[in-house]
Amino acid sequence: MGICIDVLIVDWEHLMSAPGDDQRYGMLHDAAISVDDEDVWPDRSPSDGPQWFWPSPPDAGWFGKFDFGGVGFSYKDHFWVGEQWEQIRAFVEPAVRSGVDRFIDPLFWGGLEYMADREDAEGDAAHVSVVLPPAPPDHLLWCPPESVSSLKFLWDSVDAELAALREPFERYVGVGFGRVKDFDAFVGLLRGWGDVIDQAQQRGWGVVGIRC
Repeated sequence: MGICIDVLIVDWEHLMSAPGDDQRYGMLHDAAISVDDEDVWPDRSPSDGPQWFWPSPPDAGWFGKFDFGGVGFSYKDHFWVGEQWEQIRAFVEPAVRSGVDRFIDPLFWGGLEYMADREDAEGDAAHVSVVLPPAPPDHLLWCPPESVSSLKFLWDSVDAELAALREPFERYVGVGFGRVKDFDAFVGLLRGWGDVIDQAQQRGWGVVGIRC
């Protein structure tokens, strides 16, 4: 069945004001499940596409939740995108490859072992390394604001180049895995993460992912 992931951007000072991991997890869990309350979120769209949810008072101002939609609510989808990237990365221009490597590695929980600095790394992104602190229990991602800034730089380095990944994807991956069935789903999940990082960076916030 896999693991379901809730991704939130959060005011880090507000989150860290809670006295311990259990209290912080409780805050995040309550925030994440609040989007399921139709009385609180009457305008929730039934669309399968990605969308943001921003809280109303008294919670306004400290978090937002990103819903990846039909592709991305499960950790398996992110795992498959990592697998697909591994299949095509050797056929991608080196500077773009370095940027994508470094952008997705911390977001996919360090699962891409080839990410360690390599001799073939090129471009400005090759000099950016994002090392996240250990995540508390039951958290799938724990990304403080200083790491968000580096991820924003990496995202900006690859965002405009994503279309160039279509040809190697369609040649070397072909039919995708699970819900990530084609290039549009593959790149759509990456753009979802780009949106998360953009919104967090604009506010000076961090990003968390918790099991749901």
